[in-house]
Amino acid sequence: MNKVQETFLFQDKINNDVKKAWLANVLAHHLLVVGQTGSGKTTTTLSLLNQLQHLNQTTIVFDPTGEYAQLPNAITYQLGANAYLEAGTLSAHELQEVLQLHLPVQLRNKLVQAITALRVQHNILEQDGVYKKCGQAITDYQQKLAQLAAWTTDYQPQELFNQLIEEFVIPYDDQRADYHLLGQRYDRQAIARNWDSLTTIRERLASTMFATIFDSYEHPGVFKTELSFVLKMFLNHRSTHRTLVIDLSVLKDYEESQRVLISFLMKKILRLRLQRPQNIPVNIVIDEAHRYLPQNEEKLADNGIFQVLREGRKVHLKVLLTTQSPLDLPARLRSQFSNAVIHRLIDDDEMRSLGIIDFPETIKNLDIGKAYLKMGDKLASVRVEEPNWWK
Repeated sequence: MNKVQETFLFQDKINNDVKKAWLANVLAHHLLVVGQTGSGKTTTTLSLLNQLQHLNQTTIVFDPTGEYAQLPNAITYQLGANAYLEAGTLSAHELQEVLQLHLPVQLRNKLVQAITALRVQHNILEQDGVYKKCGQAITDYQQKLAQLAAWTTDYQPQELFNQLIEEFVIPYDDQRADYHLLGQRYDRQAIARNWDSLTTIRERLASTMFATIFDSYEHPGVFKTELSFVLKMFLNHRSTHRTLVIDLSVLKDYEESQRVLISFLMKKILRLRLQRPQNIPVNIVIDEAHRYLPQNEEKLADNGIFQVLREGRKVHLKVLLTTQSPLDLPARLRSQFSNAVIHRLIDDDEMRSLGIIDFPETIKNLDIGKAYLKMGDKLASVRVEEPNWWK
């Protein structure tokens, strides 16, 4: 590590062109903000958000705790209050994770089939309720499946339990069997074997958590916006001194569901950008990110945060993560950051994980609001000032 090069200030009194150039350097790569509790990470994050507002940089904050809901100049969408997620946008795998379901292989496959059947019922037949499979010709059903397209993702998730029962239809087990039909009778033994899992699915679909995420209750006079639509608008239009805050605090007691939702929404952002590339830079902020990342390296590749870190820069997506210790992040994810703001750390292994060798004692004794900015192999002292919000 080279010696300290120069001192930077997070402040608003510097020339706007200088500030733009400075931020361009800091955010040319993904940015990691680390430090012990009370060392100044939040002030650093707020200072960066303030400067991004001044510079009209589009920024999306995923807020699992509600801490940023009152951020100045923020447009806040709170899950369960004025925002929801369309169930049809989730795959069967993602739905299982959000509902924290641990299903046997047979039932996982049945869930995929049930969602497909409900999409046929809702979009092709334009009818409510379940798709009755008993006595239906296989060729007729295949013709309906062929009509499914990208616009036919919507379905009625509250009917999933009943539709799952329909997936257990089988032919008669004697000479009456007709293998040209989807089924002729219910496999009651298989239903009985899976009954515990089926009832768990029914209970989760009826839970307050499900209603909160997917807006499955009627609420006359209350308008809610679908989150995918919100993200699409912010990804395609430059911000006017505003920050988008996605408040997920209603699920703070369901940390696993928050993790899955943040991962899903990050994948959605990446997919939208890849489908419709834009030159507008978008900064994504996730506070205390270690809570929402898998510790298992094998699961990291499927995580939306990691996917944006790995692929987002080519479509002008930059990520700002904060965490108390860099060791709380998987090593493969940590390697995606060449830039970091480092507040007080006391563990030598933490500093080594960031490539810091020459200044461990200095970092161990940093005062609140003081930090080092690491850019590549260069280290610069940083003094963080309270933000002066855009008016």
